Amino acid sequence: MILAQSHRQRLNGNNILLLSILIIFFVSSCKIRKGEYYQEDTPATVGGVDTIRWDNKPSDYPPITDNSGSTIVEPVNPVEPQPNPDDKDPDEPDTPVVDPIEETEYSYDVAFMLPFYSNKAGTGQITSSSSLKSLEFYTGAKMALDKLSAEGLNLKVYAYDTQGSSSQVSSIMSRSEFSGMDLVFGPMKTDPLKTAASRVRGKQTVLVSPWNPKTSITSSNPNYIQVSPSLKTHCEAIMKYVRQNHYIGNVVLACKQGTSERNYFTYFQNANKVLAGSTATASIPELEAEYGDNIPLENYYQPDSTVFIVPSWDEKFISNLLRKIAITKGNRKVVVYGLPQWMNFERIDFDYYERLNIHVSSAVFVDAESYEVREFRRDYYNKTGTVPGTDAFLGYDLTLYFGRQLKEKGNSFIRQLDVNPSSQGEYYHTVFQFEGDSPSGTDNFNNIDKFENKHVNILKFDNFGFQHTKQ
Repeated sequence: MILAQSHRQRLNGNNILLLSILIIFFVSSCKIRKGEYYQEDTPATVGGVDTIRWDNKPSDYPPITDNSGSTIVEPVNPVEPQPNPDDKDPDEPDTPVVDPIEETEYSYDVAFMLPFYSNKAGTGQITSSSSLKSLEFYTGAKMALDKLSAEGLNLKVYAYDTQGSSSQVSSIMSRSEFSGMDLVFGPMKTDPLKTAASRVRGKQTVLVSPWNPKTSITSSNPNYIQVSPSLKTHCEAIMKYVRQNHYIGNVVLACKQGTSERNYFTYFQNANKVLAGSTATASIPELEAEYGDNIPLENYYQPDSTVFIVPSWDEKFISNLLRKIAITKGNRKVVVYGLPQWMNFERIDFDYYERLNIHVSSAVFVDAESYEVREFRRDYYNKTGTVPGTDAFLGYDLTLYFGRQLKEKGNSFIRQLDVNPSSQGEYYHTVFQFEGDSPSGTDNFNNIDKFENKHVNILKFDNFGFQHTKQ
């Protein structure tokens, strides 16, 4: 269940300090072998209680120091010394090696390109939402890497700070190690993401976008994976659920008059015709409502029940519409469907959510009552001293899912991505159901624009929170 009025709090000084310690913990590396991964992280230093700073150009893994220059932590060397000292000069630098018995085992290169904004350390901006989302995502990913290591997957992991910059992304992806990169998570922001997508087109590298739902990021690019479903996919999922649970003749599409929201009606109308199996299917009634009390709802109510689908995230308009419905519906049953943003509204009386049977679509649902989720929260807290948010679950799930794809199918897994979707409850935050989007409608891999996760969770407000409908 997701409690409706539970909003994430900003981190205080203690939590920032804990995150600083966490970043120091990230600066580690180990030999590539079965069940382990070698990590290439940019070393971090602590420059005060509320700041985190990464050195942009580390040399020979310098020690981590405080402001006085005293060494706090000495990072682990990239590889452990070999057991036979006679085979090498003790002054020769260590290099990664693979145990002879495991030479047939594959290893893969994985990168995280996230906006940590280490360049803003000390400016008071390190706690921006993007940097905190990145830290939380990467922390969850680190926990998944430990699990993948236990499952026997060989990975070499790189972490980069994009600083939210397209030029920084270009610079990162021009580095020599990127020529053999198998999998990349990020970037977060739209322009850097477009830059990264253009760089992987036609290459062996698969780019996974954890957050961005926009369909305009790239085209003709089957190496691009969009994890967050698009608005069109949300609308189609709502329409499918509505048809399964309500009489279609009782459905009304509603939006604010004179806005672009009306364009979204097309997604619902088209989806309805596809699901009905006929282009001759009658259109769903449409209501463009003004703000205020002059909303002709009586013209749309049905005797048994009425279903309003409202593809809007204008909180002021939605609050007014729900108030008007609650006043005029009388004893008639009403069900209202909205978008994910509704879960974060702060000015709407949630009594309306209960009385009007509010449902929303969501790319994410973390079941707080699940035993597995409680265990994850406990482990995360034990490691970091902070409570995990949605991005921690996202980082964990994506890293685990795609790591397993690499292990089971190799770096050509993208060609089989739409064959075996995950099952409900297999991962913490959602189900993975990737499909290739092709403008020509063909199944030819080279004609795919991108892969998109088509699974959308439908949540219902009940008992003071949003709960999964399990359909």
